[in-house]
Amino acid sequence: MANVVPLDTRQARIARHLLMESSPATVRSIASALRLTPRMVHYNLKRIERYLRDAGLRVVRRPGVGVWLEGSDEQRRAVAAALDLATGPRVLDPAGRRVRALAALLDRAPEPLQMLDLERQLEASRQTVRRDVRDAESWLEEHRLHLQRLPGVGLAIRGDEIDVRKALLALILDAVPQDILFAEAPRNGSRAVEPERHVDPLISFADSLEAATYRAILTEQIRELDSTGPMTTAGSVYLAIVARRVRAGRRAQLRSGQLRSLIDHPVAEAASAIAVAVERKVGLALEEVDTAAITEFLLGFAELVGTPASTDDESEQVERLVLSAAKRIHPALADDIQLRRSLAEHIQRLRVRLRYGLPVSNPLDHEVRERYPDVYEAASQIVAELGVGNPVPPEEVGFLTMYLAGSLERNRLRPKVRVTVVCPAGMATAWILVSRLAALFPQIEVMRVVSKAAFEHRSDGTETEIVISTVPVDADGDQVRSIVVSPLLHERDIRRLSHILGEPRR
Repeated sequence: MANVVPLDTRQARIARHLLMESSPATVRSIASALRLTPRMVHYNLKRIERYLRDAGLRVVRRPGVGVWLEGSDEQRRAVAAALDLATGPRVLDPAGRRVRALAALLDRAPEPLQMLDLERQLEASRQTVRRDVRDAESWLEEHRLHLQRLPGVGLAIRGDEIDVRKALLALILDAVPQDILFAEAPRNGSRAVEPERHVDPLISFADSLEAATYRAILTEQIRELDSTGPMTTAGSVYLAIVARRVRAGRRAQLRSGQLRSLIDHPVAEAASAIAVAVERKVGLALEEVDTAAITEFLLGFAELVGTPASTDDESEQVERLVLSAAKRIHPALADDIQLRRSLAEHIQRLRVRLRYGLPVSNPLDHEVRERYPDVYEAASQIVAELGVGNPVPPEEVGFLTMYLAGSLERNRLRPKVRVTVVCPAGMATAWILVSRLAALFPQIEVMRVVSKAAFEHRSDGTETEIVISTVPVDADGDQVRSIVVSPLLHERDIRRLSHILGEPRR
């Protein structure tokens, strides 16, 4: 076949598909598998037929049955090998060019990419590339990213690093077949026949992710995952993208409050185990912020397909939630911008969970209910009021309580718990305890610090709700609760205090 004119890339894709089929396939099914139109397949079949005939294979077309090849397995393998070595002209439709332009820009972000480089990658004129880039801008905006044109420099994508990663994930899952994403190279280094791998930069990019490696890591750490399920696919590719971006020096950025909440979340344990496995398997150390980003992904399962909810719709829901909370709990909640932002992000993640039938669970539900009973009751009323006609998972009451209680604590809107600190005699240990209490429990107000003798033999009339002492004391058990702790507040003491401070006051 040395003198045979090579097929263009579209024709080569169709030919490979026929080579891999062992039974007749309709033109419509071929078009669907390759994301082409039936007209495109029909138009190219004659050229493919001539090419394969010269190679000793016969294309058979029978109305009502389909299209198939006749020839030996040896001939099929020889043609497949020849297609892998051929360098025919590339043919991309506008959608294909747009996807590849997006992949190139996102992979380079936030660094600029010169227009000339895009022209070479897409093998298209500057005018065509400019048109493709304009078409890609709306897609970027939907993913909360912005395309910036820098005269004399190139094109650059601006936006949050985590949004860049999620955009790459959505693009790859939509454009690259799963069998190519998770194809593994044999030990001799050569691959089986795979569409476009030798010419298409998008497939080369997907291949470089080594998603199969990260799927093995993910399923090893989260054993309940279905290794072939859609969310495992998404999680594996996302993990591979995180690794690629980190290797390129693109670290995630999170607001301090968001970072802390993700680090403290129970799901962070699974994310940390994944990060350790990544370092062990591929030698890449993930920093705390990138591990937190994995936690966020595991919690939210980023929006991958379907039409995202409109901003107006989400804003209206958040506004109703916040105003109802301000009416029931504290008027200042209506002015908390962080509360609105957190609720909007949570609603987006909830929509995804419900859309894919994923379980909605809140491992902190019981603890939240005990620690913030008044807020939990208000959250229950809000969910009941706003969820009419739209079933809301009961676990959402706990999540709403967490956001509302967080706002109350952050803005110091909850009434302080009045505390008396008691020590044996010297005051040094008492002030160590006071400093630890102030750092760990901002909801308390230390009313006085006294010795054991002074506490038991006189009262200055100060109202105290809880007595925290380093030694046993005789307190009025009917009126005041007391607890004995270490001046350094060991972990056991912190748990006991957390429980007491979270209980409803009698």
